[in-house]
Amino acid sequence: MVAGAGIVAMVPGMVLAQASNPMWQSGYKWMCEATARTICERDGACKVDDAAGAKFEIEYENSRALFPEGTVKIKRHYRQTVNDSPLQAEVKVELADNRVLWLTAVDASRTYSQAWTGAIVEPKGGVVLSITQGVFCVPETSGTSKG
Repeated sequence: MVAGAGIVAMVPGMVLAQASNPMWQSGYKWMCEATARTICERDGACKVDDAAGAKFEIEYENSRALFPEGTVKIKRHYRQTVNDSPLQAEVKVELADNRVLWLTAVDASRTYSQAWTGAIVEPKGGVVLSITQGVFCVPETSGTSKG
């Protein structure tokens, strides 16, 4: 899907679901942890930088993500599905600082796990073109279940 200036173009095989965010079934506040970073540079070289253990929160009710270095507003988030994909559904979360979270349920039925996993991608404009980190998120366990 390509979006910009109020125009949405659909890529063949991709469906933008109008339903609410499927993560909300388990809660509105999520605790996430990022794993090692992959840093890709303009010359085409990529390297792994061990930044494991960086924790952050997603607060859908307040439309924000809380990182150790500060709070970032969520610009938008939505569910998308890809025809014939085993992933069931993905959630894309676009942040105001241009970072993007792509998440998918570990167990789409939510029978064995409420966790979601994916990546956070941070586009850059200099020598470093992008930084990508694996992400693992679980709902806060303080009784916020919305299921």
